[in-house]
Amino acid sequence: MILVVVLGGIGLSGGRGGVVNVIIGTLLIGTIMNGLTIMNVSFEMQNLVRGLVLLVAVLADSLINPRNEETAQQGDI
Repeated sequence: MILVVVLGGIGLSGGRGGVVNVIIGTLLIGTIMNGLTIMNVSFEMQNLVRGLVLLVAVLADSLINPRNEETAQQGDI
């Protein structure tokens, strides 16, 4: 799941991260989804929450680790 990896601190454009951070991200999203299930939130709303969490994580990653000219060219062929 991309959401767990991004929450774990590993950027989508590459970056640093670790197994421990991914495990923490897994526990965080698992806790959120379990809480929503216990509160009897519909599956569609759970997907919406998951998407919003992913959006916030990607935006936070782009603000914390902005791409400079060197990292922007790494993906170019």
